Amino acid sequence: MNEFVGPVRRTDGRGAAAIITVSYLVLGSLLCWSRFVGLNRGYSSDELNTVRNYVRAGPHEILVGHYIPNNHELFSLLGWATTSIVGESEVALRLLSVIPFVMGVIVVTWWLHVRLGALSGLLFLFLATASPLLLDITRQARGYGLAFLAMGVLVVAALEATRSPRAWTVVAFCSAGVIGTWTLPHFGIAFAATGAVLLASGELRRWSIGLTVSFLAISAWYGPHLDDLLESSRQQYGFRIGAAWVVTAPIDQILMPGLRWIDEVLVDPGLGSLAIVAALGLLIISSPLLRSRESALILGAGVVVTVVTLWITRTQVAPRFFSFLLVPLLVLLASGIAAILARSVTIRRAGVRTVIAVTTLGLVALISAPYFETVTRLPRESIQQVAASIGTVAPPSAPVFAYVPYPRDLEFYLGRPVETPRTPAELRRMCHVSREVVFVSQPWLLPPVTVRCTQRNGARHLRFAQYARGEEVNVWLIPPAR
Repeated sequence: MNEFVGPVRRTDGRGAAAIITVSYLVLGSLLCWSRFVGLNRGYSSDELNTVRNYVRAGPHEILVGHYIPNNHELFSLLGWATTSIVGESEVALRLLSVIPFVMGVIVVTWWLHVRLGALSGLLFLFLATASPLLLDITRQARGYGLAFLAMGVLVVAALEATRSPRAWTVVAFCSAGVIGTWTLPHFGIAFAATGAVLLASGELRRWSIGLTVSFLAISAWYGPHLDDLLESSRQQYGFRIGAAWVVTAPIDQILMPGLRWIDEVLVDPGLGSLAIVAALGLLIISSPLLRSRESALILGAGVVVTVVTLWITRTQVAPRFFSFLLVPLLVLLASGIAAILARSVTIRRAGVRTVIAVTTLGLVALISAPYFETVTRLPRESIQQVAASIGTVAPPSAPVFAYVPYPRDLEFYLGRPVETPRTPAELRRMCHVSREVVFVSQPWLLPPVTVRCTQRNGARHLRFAQYARGEEVNVWLIPPAR
């Protein structure tokens, strides 16, 4: 029997049990509130890409049509099925990510509580709830919540299999691997790596049959998109993992962005980040799950092999692409901190690791608090509000000029085409139109511009706050040129 598995050490006294119960209730309420509030706000650009090109298009386009990484296929298919029954809405589609994410947190929290104790479970629940990256992406109508659930089930099933390799562990592990990979293709790297660990230590025949069937199902699913998958691996979005820092990448490119508000870019490694890597590494290696070779390999293989594969293939990535790998890393971090805190109480002395652990938890809370307020108060992108306002304050005949990175998003909610000036000459032409015009400006990914006619007498200026994509969209209603 592995060291991490055994009877849970029960805390004596009703007072301690009450504290544990209240802590779970508070953190669980915060998890649900932060994920379920405001789901009726307008889609962001990535969500619109999924809805417009795949959910509305249906199964043929999802499974056989042109593939791009924005198409999280299983999520898109579930989205199409859901909207076919209940109708299309932001809430219906986002619940397909939010509910699986919450279920994934519950599964892993429950397992840690049962196998390692309440403190490990509470700390995982806290870290998964507080992660600014997870707060952002798991509320979107995309597949990240589904992938998080799949990785949670995969990790729990694999760890349970090392204790007692019963049939349900094989079924759960393989099902989770298929679901995760059908959602995000690179999930399959972690699935294969963890499966190899189980093949080496489990009942070979049972695992080999399950894994063979799983990879046949994955191959059939992605067969029509094989060429597109190879091409999409060379997409020019994100950044490559540097060769000099590949050893620290599991922490500084996956864990650290998960604990900070970083999505579009990877952490720029350096001496400063190396100190944080060392501190987090010290907490992780304290986890009792690393005392057993099997559990250490299960929790580490998927992360390490994925990082190395993406480094060797020079694939450009962003932190959200890795988000499902936060599951094993947060398990190690939570159980490591729990072990440190439990030991410090037992020996009645706070050592260096205790100080680092408490400081880390405090910093996570401090960093995440402002984003909880921002994300629950503001839309990720305010294009729906912009379109609704244009429909209210401008006549239908007023042409709309959009100096924005994704003008099709505005067309989606506005219900009509928009002009897309990109050069100074095109912007000047807008100022000479002999009727009222609407100018929408969001110079995110675009050079800042100065448009003189926005200062014209009678021009009205509206601002729309959002928490992503440049943080604000500006709209001017410009009176006719005279």
